[in-house]
Amino acid sequence: MGYLKVLKWQFLPAVICFNLAYLISYVFPLWCFALVLTGFAQMFYGYYNSISIKPKGRAVLITGCDSGFGHQLAEKLHSMDFTVFACCLDEKSYGALGLQSIGNETGRLHVIEMDVTNQEDVDRARAYVERHLPKLGLWGVVNNAGRYIVGFLEWLPIEDYKAVASVNLFGTIRVTKAFLPLIRKSQGRIVNVSSVLGRVADPFLGAYSITKFALEAFSDILRFEMIPFKVKVSMIEPGNFLAVTNVISGKEGLNAMANEKWDRLDESVKKDYGKANFDRQLRIGEILMKFSERDSGSVITAMTDALYREHPKNRYLEATLLDKFMTYSIQFLPTRLTDRLRLSFQSQLINLYR
Repeated sequence: MGYLKVLKWQFLPAVICFNLAYLISYVFPLWCFALVLTGFAQMFYGYYNSISIKPKGRAVLITGCDSGFGHQLAEKLHSMDFTVFACCLDEKSYGALGLQSIGNETGRLHVIEMDVTNQEDVDRARAYVERHLPKLGLWGVVNNAGRYIVGFLEWLPIEDYKAVASVNLFGTIRVTKAFLPLIRKSQGRIVNVSSVLGRVADPFLGAYSITKFALEAFSDILRFEMIPFKVKVSMIEPGNFLAVTNVISGKEGLNAMANEKWDRLDESVKKDYGKANFDRQLRIGEILMKFSERDSGSVITAMTDALYREHPKNRYLEATLLDKFMTYSIQFLPTRLTDRLRLSFQSQLINLYR
């Protein structure tokens, strides 16, 4: 299989290096030698990344399959010959019923009703999976289920923090702990869906960012602890994909959630923050949703890669070039500078899209 990958695009840099080396071989022999070495390094890197496992007879469990990334990934992995256990919050949802119809045809796609915040649901899912495992066992767990909430940190009651963390963090931990013995047995994969907000915290999305930062820590520690068992742990870090994840239900859902938080604030807090500040932050959210990525293909490819490749990456940051530039800048530039740049960027957004 590896040799067939030689013609793929990842080997194009090696081909370019070899051709350039030939063209300059008589004039710049030292540079020619360097280009040849670079070309061989590119070939090795491309081949290394092309080695894949065989999906047939291996199972993958995915949480949050009612819609969004989880639903699309379940369909993709099923088409690749994996046996898929698609966990949905509601087995009667439109997405769950669609997956069930596929499973009825092949017997390789199982829909399980599971709330990741409920230990009994997770235990029942574990028992079901054990009864229906293919011969090569459970190869992967994709912790995709997530919950979103908006509002400044001071606005949110403790119950909101707990509600978001119960899914994004403790749900992931609960599912991972339940299925990790099966993953260790197959020397498989754990794939946790984090976010660019797990690298860079953002105002008005604080509760969500907090859980994703914690999820990054959990994944890093788990990856290190699983090295002796030859289990690989990867993180998927999507950028702005609000339009396709269905976590807020569009602009109307964003407005409804934000206004609900605003309406229940004490009058003194409303006065301190001011309606203009609230409207400004809400407008920024609407603009970001407007520019959200509509094609989730890169995220699904990253998830697939983390399960399918023999040597997956530890992190897959799937975002636009602008988002990546801003993320790395905020991570590595002085905080005082990046705070000013972010405030300036927000002001520019509002001025451009009044």
